[in-house]
Amino acid sequence: MNLNKKNRWSTIISFIVLLIWAIAILVPLFIMLSAAVKSPEEQATNPFGWPQKIQWETFRQAWTDAKLARGLGNSVILVSFSLVLIVMIGSMAAYPLARRTKWKPVYLYFLAGIMMPFQLAMLPLYRLMKMLELINTYAGGILIYVAISLPMVIFLYTGFIKGINHELEEAAMVDGANRFRIFWQIIFPLLKPVTSTVLILNIMSLWNDFFIVLLFLPKKEMRTLQLAIFSFIGEYNTRLNLVMASVILSILPLVIVFMALQKHFIKGMAGGAVKG
Repeated sequence: MNLNKKNRWSTIISFIVLLIWAIAILVPLFIMLSAAVKSPEEQATNPFGWPQKIQWETFRQAWTDAKLARGLGNSVILVSFSLVLIVMIGSMAAYPLARRTKWKPVYLYFLAGIMMPFQLAMLPLYRLMKMLELINTYAGGILIYVAISLPMVIFLYTGFIKGINHELEEAAMVDGANRFRIFWQIIFPLLKPVTSTVLILNIMSLWNDFFIVLLFLPKKEMRTLQLAIFSFIGEYNTRLNLVMASVILSILPLVIVFMALQKHFIKGMAGGAVKG
């Protein structure tokens, strides 16, 4: 009886905490959406309420005036190519690290990258990129994104691969398959949950990145979506509806990706962290 009562109170407290958390997230989203579809006049008289007349034209104007199409194209190129390399290199590097204990020092070397702040390597990295003439190039941005993302990716993949039964690989070896074929035909398809986690985490961090793009891709033609919105805010800081509309347009791709991959996210996160 006491145990049931304790479980009931635990459920109630959890529900209250989640409700507070949901309100803390939904209220700013509501204010942002309502500001995006208001006229400047109504924004001045009714800053927090829902507009009497919805101005959907604001989104088209924000898309055109902020030149979000070019920023969106640059963001898609940088993030998509970076994700492909991150998944391929991270999973391939994690496979031998998970299977061979003698490579543990190498694994710890990769993990050290998680603890190293980017600001520590910022200046020497900028000098290196400038010497290689990779400033204001897609290749330079992609290489930096891959480099800063790999430590966490290898950590997740290594932990997940350790939980995969060795017998699958032994059976494939008996049939004459080499390590390369075993990885791509047997191991990699089993990494779908943790790959979804890797994609979600890196899409969120890379898509919302501002500092690296500002530092290494300052050219106007190379601006990503976030940098385009930043320059737009400076030019239209009095038009709050246009600013909010541009922000909403920038987060829509993230919402779509998360909705598509959410069922694999928790499973992959738990598998990669706990087993590692």
